[in-house]
Amino acid sequence: MEGTDLYRALSITPIANARDVPMVYELTGDVTTIGSAEDDTIWLADARVARHHLAIQRIAGRDHLLVDLSAHRHRRGWSEHRPGDTYRCPRHGAFERLDQRGWCPQCRTRRGSLWLIRPLVPGEAFEIGGAFRATYLASERAPRRLALPARASPILTRAQPTDDSNLWRWQPAEMPFPIFLHQRVNRAITQHARQNMRREVGGVLLGEVCRDNAGQMFVVATHALQAEFAEEAQGHLTFTRRTWLEMHSTREAQHPDKVIVGWYHTHPGWTIFLSEWDLFIHRSFFKDPWQFALVIDPSLDRAGFFVWKDDQVADPRAPVEPFRLAELDGWAGSVNPRVRVRLTGPAHPR
Repeated sequence: MEGTDLYRALSITPIANARDVPMVYELTGDVTTIGSAEDDTIWLADARVARHHLAIQRIAGRDHLLVDLSAHRHRRGWSEHRPGDTYRCPRHGAFERLDQRGWCPQCRTRRGSLWLIRPLVPGEAFEIGGAFRATYLASERAPRRLALPARASPILTRAQPTDDSNLWRWQPAEMPFPIFLHQRVNRAITQHARQNMRREVGGVLLGEVCRDNAGQMFVVATHALQAEFAEEAQGHLTFTRRTWLEMHSTREAQHPDKVIVGWYHTHPGWTIFLSEWDLFIHRSFFKDPWQFALVIDPSLDRAGFFVWKDDQVADPRAPVEPFRLAELDGWAGSVNPRVRVRLTGPAHPR
């Protein structure tokens, strides 16, 4: 992928809690430092992580992992030489192999830093100080699905809540599972979209993933978290490191029993579809088969879902059965509309 226009990111998950959703850090510069020093680009506050412990550096159009072997306790996971690995000693420069002591061949004593330089491939995972597990993500403009660290299944067994008047249900016949949205989610995302008609905004949706007694999977979205501190513009939305930290912190503090079931964002004046950047975000960070994307165009008063089907995003160019946003009128007080009007026409304006 050398020389191509890449989307690059790193996902990091605490090893002690496999259920945690990875923290996602976009790699936008030539060097990203990772460690326990406050001036590191990615700061991990853990005693097992050394200062300036790792770095990801762009070298000759390719990302490389730089590991300070002198700071890595016991060198776990880094001692075995792989094709493409090189090393750098601050006193003697670059060389291809460690000596039998595991040192720089020209150093008489083991002191100072000694860096391993390893080319990265998409989907490659590695540990950081034994406390965190990271996965490198990179994709060209026609991205494929990328693996994230495995986590425990959140799927519950219960009956479908078809008799709950607070939930709005969506399931076209050809889609693999129904989605239930609580009215507080309807209200939150609609207000968020309509209050920002000139730039893209978004957030994540929390809830439950379930199977009924017949084995049919379904998703219930119960809460929406706005993406604070995101880079918002007309035609582009980026979740920054601070955005992910805030959303994960809020989820853990306020809704620890919920999982991220999907995400939403707006396309004001752009109609309903998933752009290449949207696809990268969805394929990389919302890869579980039950996670969905909800796109809203408040200028058209339309919205639509995008879901996984047969290991692919079902038609990113247009959603199946788009629908109109519920009117804000009547949401004050105790009156909550329970119906959204489905459209039979295409998502794009004629």
